[in-house]
Amino acid sequence: MRTGLLIIMMIFFAGLALDIGVLAAALLAFVLVERALYPLLRRRIPERASV
Repeated sequence: MRTGLLIIMMIFFAGLALDIGVLAAALLAFVLVERALYPLLRRRIPERASV
């Protein structure tokens, strides 16, 4: 009984850690893409305004 509970807890916490890892990776990817694209968009906005 105690071993089964331990296995269930291990699976739960492993899944929780995986979910947190996926969210952290997605947030990091979003930040990196946003930082890469923002200067490009910032340069193009004045060009469009001047035309």
